[in-house]
Amino acid sequence: MKKLDSIIGGAGIVLMIAALIWYSIGKIWSTVHWILLIAGAIAVIYFIVMYYSKRERKVSSRSLKQGTNVLTQILIVIAIVAMVAFVLNREHWRADWTKNNLYSLSDQTQKVLKNLKKNVEIKAFFKSSEQRAAKDLLDEYSFRSGKLNYELIDPDEKPQIAKQYGIHKYNMLSVESGPRRELVEKMTEANLTNAIVKVTRDKEKAIYFVTGHGERSITDSGQEGFKKAADAIKKENYIVRSINLVRRRSIPDSCTVLAIIHPQSNFLPGELDSVQAWVDKGGKLLLMLDPEHNDDMATFLEHYHVTLGKDMVIDASGVGQLFGAGPGMPLVTHYDQKNPITKGFNIMTFYPYACSLTPMSDKGGYKMTELLKTSKQSWAETNYASGSVAFNEGQDRRGPIDIGLIVEKDLAHGKTILALFGDSDFAKNGYFKNEGNRNLFLNTINYLAEEEDQISIRPKQVDDRRLTLTQADVSTLFYLVVIAIPLIVIIIGVVIFIRRNK
Repeated sequence: MKKLDSIIGGAGIVLMIAALIWYSIGKIWSTVHWILLIAGAIAVIYFIVMYYSKRERKVSSRSLKQGTNVLTQILIVIAIVAMVAFVLNREHWRADWTKNNLYSLSDQTQKVLKNLKKNVEIKAFFKSSEQRAAKDLLDEYSFRSGKLNYELIDPDEKPQIAKQYGIHKYNMLSVESGPRRELVEKMTEANLTNAIVKVTRDKEKAIYFVTGHGERSITDSGQEGFKKAADAIKKENYIVRSINLVRRRSIPDSCTVLAIIHPQSNFLPGELDSVQAWVDKGGKLLLMLDPEHNDDMATFLEHYHVTLGKDMVIDASGVGQLFGAGPGMPLVTHYDQKNPITKGFNIMTFYPYACSLTPMSDKGGYKMTELLKTSKQSWAETNYASGSVAFNEGQDRRGPIDIGLIVEKDLAHGKTILALFGDSDFAKNGYFKNEGNRNLFLNTINYLAEEEDQISIRPKQVDDRRLTLTQADVSTLFYLVVIAIPLIVIIIGVVIFIRRNK
């Protein structure tokens, strides 16, 4: 009879476990699950009642005391486990052990999410069978910010909602914050983060490119044009416009950043005065020049205590030759690590035909950041027009040479910032595809627009680390895992059972 009670109790535990496992597989709780769970619970209760009713010995005061101590210890353990579970439910710890952190959000995205001040609602329209990957990424986003919530929707099951949000194909997302809504057609970290920035930004920011002096054109798709740079700025959620300072003497209030890219003729009287007045009131200026610059640019920069060299930077280190570049295309690997533009920047950049930019000894209250420096084997060549270059002591200046400067001054209301580059070629269409050049240019735009959170998100590379197995390897694994190991476990179990029952 005692053996029958044990069988009933064991069967009850099996029934309850079977009900829970069945539910975990199908995710549907039905009447059958209730029957199994209740039958199992009744069987276990029956076993407990019969076990205690058949006990012949009485509970002594000593055993009662021991039982009370055990019960107290159990309650303490349960309380500790509950507290730990409560803390872990609120504070998660995750680790990404992939080589290139493929499943971790970039520092830039984490910064955007950490600084969110507005609620963001994301609706992701994916087929039910394709929602897993989207959920993994969106979980990372919602984990980083309590102000971000998301919902996965199958457009086939809820076509009316998809139509309401303007969804015209699978795998699209709607990102909303207040009255603003942005649709994301391809789900990537960069696209999703930029959409969040756009819908939460207080106002749209505009980048104005000066025209009328032979500057590089933002509509020119040729090798010398600036269309790729302009298109990349638009993808960063800025408005891109052109401005002619002859037709309009003042800088519009909507201008966030004013860009002057490689002017080939002098500005007319009053044009640079308008630019200077605007900058001195807290404007943000991007100025990209080349060795063949005009004297009015040198005079303009003197006001900001910067000397613009009438020279060309020559790099004799030979590093550029490894990439098909000559000595007239210096490569930069050393950057200022404090400024957000180049903080943590470890990508090589190159600058075809660059001139020097030198802070004056009297900085006039301006903060100078030497953003880009060439190698020690470089120099500033003053006689470059002859076509034959060589370092001449007393005429040329030894490297490292500054070819990128950030000039700043805090004002009572706002801040004046100038980003100065002694080369404009590095961001033209022909070289913009270089990842380092592209990221440096966009980082500079974001810094000038005071959108440091939107510093470029660099793609993560997936290493090919596949495991190749021969048919013999597959057979060996099959016999080892499927047959040998389980058989060994069974044999050990049988031996232990026989020994215990002797």
